[in-house]
Amino acid sequence: MTTNVKIEELAKQGENAWGDRDVTINGYLAATPEEPLEDGYNYPLIDHNLNSMLVKSKNKLEGLEAGKWYDVEGRLDASKLQEMNVDSKAAVKESDKQPEAPKDIREFESTVKDVVDGDTIHLQKPVLGTTKIRLVSIDTPETNYQGDSQGYYAEEAKRQLQELLQQGEKVTVRVGEEPFDAYDRLLAIVWQEDTNMNKELILKGMAVPYFIYPNLYNFEEYGKAVVTAKEAGRGLWNPERPIDELPYEFRFNKRGGPDKYVGNHETKEYVEPEKWESVPIEERVFFFEESDAKKAGYSPQNEE
Repeated sequence: MTTNVKIEELAKQGENAWGDRDVTINGYLAATPEEPLEDGYNYPLIDHNLNSMLVKSKNKLEGLEAGKWYDVEGRLDASKLQEMNVDSKAAVKESDKQPEAPKDIREFESTVKDVVDGDTIHLQKPVLGTTKIRLVSIDTPETNYQGDSQGYYAEEAKRQLQELLQQGEKVTVRVGEEPFDAYDRLLAIVWQEDTNMNKELILKGMAVPYFIYPNLYNFEEYGKAVVTAKEAGRGLWNPERPIDELPYEFRFNKRGGPDKYVGNHETKEYVEPEKWESVPIEERVFFFEESDAKKAGYSPQNEE
């Protein structure tokens, strides 16, 4: 027997208030996982007030679509804030009613708790139900991906972000169209006063642009920033110490090869995943599926 409970009620009472209890919740699926983590797949759900619940499953829950409301039956994890576990796809059912998407709020204030790596921070005060922030549309070298690190530049990117965003500093968090990734991190631009920290890391040569459709805010601005960093030989682009693999290149090589179609923002053409390097770094737009590229108005690159 499960208890019907609202995500907002769980968010208000917080960690350990409910214990390891079986519940049924209703939520809007903000994202579907691109790949599993070490403990399985993560499905972030939010309610109308943008409180969040991370639904975790050891196996991929086939057929779920981001942008729909679902009723989920699972077990709360008392040891972790706003997480629940499900046994199978049978525990997740599309809701009979499909109301409008949660309200559109874009900007929030908080303070920095700590820097996890070059493009991930934790906040003191939750934003949209989570304290985990992924700096959207940039990519920095990995400190720990499937047990491996990109070494010097991974640690250097983290160190420089720690200098930029020190503990207790006030920040503004600006959220795009798709607020969460599959790790239940909020995808956001982080501002410290008048400085866009996402862009700042690109200018310092510590990050590369990483635009995944449809989050294309600041595309031209970040493209110009990476060209500036390359021409100046900063960070990853230092000719005396160039990075071996770009961050997303490092990850997909660990997974067995590239898996996203890549569009050229200027020409509005796209190439198959294995030809990603043929698109200039400042023009790359990544698509999970070929159909997404076509929907965005891109055509297959003419190879004649």
